[in-house]
Amino acid sequence: TPVSKADIEYFSGLGVSVVHNEEPLEARYNVDALGKYHGDAQVALFPTTTLQVSDILAYCNQRRIGVVTQGGNSGVCGGATAHRGEVILSLRDMNKVRDMDVISGVLVAESGCVLEDLDNYAQKQGYTVPVDLGARKKCMIGGNVSTNAGGLRYLRYGSMHGSVLGLEVVLPDGQILDSLFTLKKDASGYDIKQLFIGAEGTLGVVTAVAISLAPKPRASQLAVLGLQDFSKIQRAFVLARQYLGEIVSAFEFWEKRCNELVVEYESYDSLLSNSHEFYVLIETRGSCLRHDMEKLDTFLECLRGEELIDESRVVRDAEDMDRTWLFRSQMAHAHSKSGHMHVYDFSLPSKYQYELLVAVKSHLEQAGLYGKPGLPVSDVTIFGHVGDDNIHLQVIAREFGGVVEETMEPWVYEWVGSHGGSVAAEHGLGSHKGQFLKYSKSPVLIELMKSIKQMLDPNGIMNPGKHVSRA
Repeated sequence: TPVSKADIEYFSGLGVSVVHNEEPLEARYNVDALGKYHGDAQVALFPTTTLQVSDILAYCNQRRIGVVTQGGNSGVCGGATAHRGEVILSLRDMNKVRDMDVISGVLVAESGCVLEDLDNYAQKQGYTVPVDLGARKKCMIGGNVSTNAGGLRYLRYGSMHGSVLGLEVVLPDGQILDSLFTLKKDASGYDIKQLFIGAEGTLGVVTAVAISLAPKPRASQLAVLGLQDFSKIQRAFVLARQYLGEIVSAFEFWEKRCNELVVEYESYDSLLSNSHEFYVLIETRGSCLRHDMEKLDTFLECLRGEELIDESRVVRDAEDMDRTWLFRSQMAHAHSKSGHMHVYDFSLPSKYQYELLVAVKSHLEQAGLYGKPGLPVSDVTIFGHVGDDNIHLQVIAREFGGVVEETMEPWVYEWVGSHGGSVAAEHGLGSHKGQFLKYSKSPVLIELMKSIKQMLDPNGIMNPGKHVSRA
């Protein structure tokens, strides 16, 4: 149902800040982080309390008004973009820390808390938020939960499914589901909160989160490696688990062209003196720097002994570590500056990851789209998180959509599915990828997900036409 003047008056009467226009709202509400998905929302609501969210959803459900929940709008799949004139429900003003138990390390925060701000708060108490993303300055904890964000330290801390202890959720009919459990053990019935982690706002609005924090590390260090072969990355990872064990917290890789794009478009110096076909960034986090230094040095000696690396650099200075992580975090941004980035976020067994890059380049070359100057595709690259099987594939083109997207899709999703992968690892399904869910999920599973959506949101007001609704 289109939003009327009477609807806006009702929302204003709730004490909610309202932004509205007869034309689509400005880009920060209607355009995704990569500029690919453009929305048409004319109304944005800014509640400050869970009760206000409840009143809004109850009213919208009765009036059949679509609702798109939005946090930092840092997603890249169009999941927080309105495409049918829905109202934007922004949680930016619900940004309070409700409770912090310094003994158990459990934090209760509202969904609008920016991830970096929340981590800074936790670190003052001797803890750290277990999820860390390149978009940490913008993304919000509610969005992290709703997309089941993975990020840079998944290898050490795991997913939101494990870190989240409880949720407060407003259901589509306005009921408040209070499941803000803060204890780490609970075997009393179905774990309902898990339904909303990764649901991308299609089942309700997450308004508050209880999350188990990790202890703030007393010692951190980085190692940057240069390698010439993807198989050597895989062997180095096996050795990292053996020699570094419990202190390894991140193991990132990227290829030569990714490195060149960051240097070119972000004006950063390369992390190593020489050029290499592949780069690896390893982070350790522990409680004793001397102990961790010995483990890292022994590990690097092993890599050299097996002739796996051509160059290495250890980083222990805090500012230098920040600069090193910034280089890695700006990789997607550098790609987007170089052209229109078609980004694909897959889970794929490690043994097939480099094979995917070779297959995509070959597929595009055969289609006459890549391989020579002046063709529609200028670059095809991969980088990712070794250890959790998450790989990011970038196809840089002159424009979004068109012949490049038609050539890539559904071919690339079918290829990933046939090699035991998932069509969405950490970015979510959003407004586009639900149609490809069949390549990595069974018909029975898809129908079960649809039935859950129908049960909780029978009027289809929550993020309509996205996620599993497109399957």
